[in-house]
Amino acid sequence: MLSKIVINAEKEGELTLLKDSYHNAPYKVVHYGSRHLQKHLELILMSSSPGLMDEDEVTITVDVHENAHLKLFTQSFSKLHPMKKGAVQKTTVNIKKGGVFKYIPHPVTPFANSIFKTVNEIQMDDSATLIWGDIIASGRVYSGESFAFKRFHSVTKVTCGKKLVLLDNQLLEPGRQPMESILFYEGYTHQATLIYVSPYAEELKAELDEILVEKFDHIDFGFTQCAPNAVMLRGMGKDGGVLHDWLSTMGQLCWEFTKHKAQPEDEENEAGEELAVVDALAPEAQAEALETVAEPLIVDAV
Repeated sequence: MLSKIVINAEKEGELTLLKDSYHNAPYKVVHYGSRHLQKHLELILMSSSPGLMDEDEVTITVDVHENAHLKLFTQSFSKLHPMKKGAVQKTTVNIKKGGVFKYIPHPVTPFANSIFKTVNEIQMDDSATLIWGDIIASGRVYSGESFAFKRFHSVTKVTCGKKLVLLDNQLLEPGRQPMESILFYEGYTHQATLIYVSPYAEELKAELDEILVEKFDHIDFGFTQCAPNAVMLRGMGKDGGVLHDWLSTMGQLCWEFTKHKAQPEDEENEAGEELAVVDALAPEAQAEALETVAEPLIVDAV
């Protein structure tokens, strides 16, 4: 089955609107709640399929135009069924001047004998902001299928202007790799990644150095500034739902921080939602904002 999704977000007045979109079965793109509830655009990508099957091909194209702000959500976990040849998904994102795009999908769960490759190519203006996440599960853990898939290959390439700023290339083959050992999953069952590419990346990294000094329940993590305008955070856990909630919270922190920094100095005192990031970034507010905080423990950046 060949599936195609096209999303075009444009700024019109003070609002970001969905100007053009296309989708075919089994996918559908709809507004997430009221379309005029906030100035930015919120969409949810839905699917009536139980998951990806053998030889499925999915193409997703997202265009975020100048000064447009888009949050894209998913409906549920993505399931990869048993395959002989494999399935492919390609996502192309273009973010123009001043645009902000946030996408943190639900975890991908590869079933036994599944074969999957996903390629994400993101082209953005130097003034744009990307908040991108993914979670890769080891399989249907409670069905005894942890690391029973054949092959999982994920490539994420981020280019600012004409310069490559980040390339995350992961190839997982349990039949050939020691998935439980050091430098792999090390006893965990889920891996989460958050990528923040923005002119404010260095400032966010400085804030994270102050904020992320505590351990989250059942999650070990590390983060690093991998380029002057890019920060990557990697977390390991044993519950996909917990990791997704945590990654979503961190992504929202990045979103609020970006909006706050983008405010002109003469409007900062009048900003409402944007100034909430000041409280969110305060260490004493973390227990409230991130409800899964426990005892301190930080691992090295991955």
